[in-house]
This record gives sequence, C-alpha cells and structure tokens, in this order.
Amino acid sequence: MKTIEMDDLKRELDAGHVFKLYDNRGPGSYGALHIAGAEQLSVSDVIARLPEDTGAMLVFY
Repeated sequence: MKTIEMDDLKRELDAGHVFKLYDNRGPGSYGALHIAGAEQLSVSDVIARLPEDTGAMLVFY
C-alpha cells in the first residue's frame, strides 16, 4: 500500500490505470462528497470485493 497525491491520482484516473476507486466514508458523506466514479465501500467489506488481479490499482479514500 502507498499514499498517492491528488494530482497523481487524477493522472492515473485520466489514463485509465485505476481499476476501482472506493470511498470508505458512510453513505451520508459519500453522497455529498465522493469523487465521480467512486463506489461507497465500508472497510469491513473490502476483503470480499478485492479483485483476483493482485496488480490492479485500487484507491481507497
């Protein structure tokens, strides 16, 4: 796991390199503040949703 700056994230999103973008906040905050294209996913559900491709870029915020 590594930290990525917002400018770098935007470049990765624009280039299509991000497999999934997850917002870990509750539904209220997600509804008001999520990045376009992000899915709301609670931390407790992360393991069940991981892709088989261990090289896939997943972004959690």
